[in-house]
Amino acid sequence: MSINVKETEITRLNKLYHKLLMSNASKKLQYPKELSSLSTIDISVVNLVAENKDIIVREIAAILSVPNSTLTSSINRLEKKNLVRRLISMRDRRSFSLELTEQGWEIQQLHLAFERSYFEAILEKLDTYEEREIFMDLIDKIVTGFVTPIES
Repeated sequence: MSINVKETEITRLNKLYHKLLMSNASKKLQYPKELSSLSTIDISVVNLVAENKDIIVREIAAILSVPNSTLTSSINRLEKKNLVRRLISMRDRRSFSLELTEQGWEIQQLHLAFERSYFEAILEKLDTYEEREIFMDLIDKIVTGFVTPIES
């Protein structure tokens, strides 16, 4: 633990974080039932595939910082649910890439719509554009401190 961070600050952040997760906004915004059977890694894989045409499986593993076995399990689940297809990569014929099925694109759209509503509910609590900018700058600073070069 950093000597610059007080125990009271950690405790306060912990309480605020959990309060946010359990807030009325979280309860009022219905998480789509279609997403409830998907893990965080599954959703992340779907999102990366949607945003990166011909992404190679090893690139996904590197971006998500997960072992190959974990990623393989996720891909197997997603294939079984007919959300992704494995293809031989056009960039590297020795590797597999993934593409979303029509059902996978529908799941991605549900996920994006939920995220948009959730983040909008958070940002609505800040009164001004300036407050929202400061908030996002602080979140960016925190995230940048955790991101390794391969993720950026």
